[in-house]
Amino acid sequence: MSNPVTLFKRVEDRDFASLWAAQSVSQVGSQITTVALPLAAVALFDAGPAQMGLLNAAGYLPALLFTLLAGVWIDRGRRLPLLLGADLGRAVMIGLIPITALAGILKIEGLYLIVLVSGALTVLFDTAYHAYVPTLVPGRSLTRANSRLQFSVSFGQLAGPGLGGLLIQLLGAPVALVFDAASFLVSALFLLRIRHREPAPAPGGRRQIRQEIAEGSRAAFGNRHVRPVALEAATFNFFSQFIAAIYVLYAVHDLGLSAGVIGTIASAAAVGAVLGALAIQSLVRRLGFGPVLIATMVIASTPLVAIPLASGPAAPFVLAVAYFVQGFGLAVSASQAVTLRQVAVPPAVVGRANAAYRTLSFGVLPLGALTGGLLGDLIGLRPALLVGGIGLALAPMWVLLSPVRHLRTAEDARPRPAEVSVSAPES
Repeated sequence: MSNPVTLFKRVEDRDFASLWAAQSVSQVGSQITTVALPLAAVALFDAGPAQMGLLNAAGYLPALLFTLLAGVWIDRGRRLPLLLGADLGRAVMIGLIPITALAGILKIEGLYLIVLVSGALTVLFDTAYHAYVPTLVPGRSLTRANSRLQFSVSFGQLAGPGLGGLLIQLLGAPVALVFDAASFLVSALFLLRIRHREPAPAPGGRRQIRQEIAEGSRAAFGNRHVRPVALEAATFNFFSQFIAAIYVLYAVHDLGLSAGVIGTIASAAAVGAVLGALAIQSLVRRLGFGPVLIATMVIASTPLVAIPLASGPAAPFVLAVAYFVQGFGLAVSASQAVTLRQVAVPPAVVGRANAAYRTLSFGVLPLGALTGGLLGDLIGLRPALLVGGIGLALAPMWVLLSPVRHLRTAEDARPRPAEVSVSAPES
């Protein structure tokens, strides 16, 4: 297993290093927001379960409404300007929260709107980002590159929540969001250092948007390796957001945990994620790409059923262990799923295929948040969390018997001729 210092020393490509640095900074800020935003809603508006569900849904609704269109834009042009624009836009939107809160003019409806716009920019950034990486990194190195990028995500999860909890206690939740806004500006500065210039898209008449969207959907869901992973991701995301919508309320009101303790528990997940990110390459070499992907999906899906069982003085420890185990499994499986999409889908359609995948897998997030919030209101937080935990544990059923289990390396998932043909231009 490598260590973080070794990982950074081995990065020789300046452009990829700049992209990696941008992600690392941005992830720390975003994880501060993960803790600060729901606590700000509770502190400023005394938000209840249904309002917390709406807040989470506002952030993820753009994944359902906007991702397919974003995929068309991404495949029609260069990706780096889109990444820069998304970073700058998110800096402005997140910065509006503390400014308007301190001015006394922020309403919860305004918070929903800010989160909605910021979520749309995140959709654009994330969809473009996954399509941009293969232009900087050769195919044989994608597993290594994605493991390093996953390390930056995991590092953000490790440093962000604990830092967020400390900042919230010192400054209050709204002011802590200033650090997330600043992180997007720093990320944009790193992106400006990238010197690689993408080639312009191949000339040719543009078809109707619906035809291009259909082309990307066929490339993703017509692929026998990508399809079951997409279904697993959709199930996992629905129930994870179901849980997330009411977890903070349960931790604060039922368990009596402080913001600092909640941040520390989230950091336990990040410790597991960091270890997972560092172990990816070693696990794949020893066990094979497909078996590692499936096994870590199972590891990521099962431990949160322990949340509603936690009580008393041991509750923080139980929650920390559950999130630690999930963090390890999620770091590995998420990185492997990205690599699978980048390899299994033809390059000319990767932006739209990734958009179709994310529309399904992320489009369920607002539905999960709304369902969790409403069910928490109807039957109580603890029973609702039990429902969410059981549903989450069933997510890997989609991949257990799929062809993914036979993949020794990611390269084995390269599309067959028949699968490439589904992305040929329509007349």
